[in-house]
Amino acid sequence: MTSIITKPHSRQCIGETAPQLFDYWFDPIEAAVRGRAREFIEELIRSELAIALARVRTQQEDRR
Repeated sequence: MTSIITKPHSRQCIGETAPQLFDYWFDPIEAAVRGRAREFIEELIRSELAIALARVRTQQEDRR
């Protein structure tokens, strides 16, 4: 004889989930690396923009 030991409508079936262990994790090393990468990318974009603007200025001066 078998008996059913699980309940069909337990709290776990409803969809209540506990927050994950590392959902609110803050890693200072990761934050520092992200900051450095962001600074590098911003500086790269600034230098590319400066080069492009200088190129446009010289082309405009050559036309005069």
